[in-house]
Amino acid sequence: MNEENIFISGTEIVSAFFENIEKQKFESNSKMLVAWKKTVQKISENGAQLFDHSRIVDFKNGILLVETDHPAWSQMLQFHKKFILTGMNRICADAKIETLAFRVRGSKASLADSGKKIVEKEMEKYSEKLDAEEKILLEKGFFGKEKNSAENENPKNDEELPENLKEIFERMKSRK
Repeated sequence: MNEENIFISGTEIVSAFFENIEKQKFESNSKMLVAWKKTVQKISENGAQLFDHSRIVDFKNGILLVETDHPAWSQMLQFHKKFILTGMNRICADAKIETLAFRVRGSKASLADSGKKIVEKEMEKYSEKLDAEEKILLEKGFFGKEKNSAENENPKNDEELPENLKEIFERMKSRK
């Protein structure tokens, strides 16, 4: 027996250990990404657009952090939260996703290891931001409301919605 083959260096053991962990994490993440695509694309009428404008950023403590490229996409995903959670948990039963958190691309919101309290605070802030965005949409005539003079209260009023979002909101408005 060759003496070189008897001993395995500590470096090789550690490398093999972490290689296995990374492979398991990758497989788990891949399954979650596939589940996200399948679930979100099943949302009636605009599922494909919702998928195209969102992505999973993180998953910790039962909270799935989703990033969108506009607050309106986050709001629409929030509207379908129950459907998304049900679909995701059917496909990724071992993950046990309890809730969704959203952030808009460019923000620094993240899931802290310290627990749900920090995330809940961020979700509350984000919810307030979504409420402000909804108010702007209402003031601009979406959802059948009239424009009023309160437009000047929020500095984001001059931010224009993407055309595809305008079309979706118009379809939603016409159903009422």
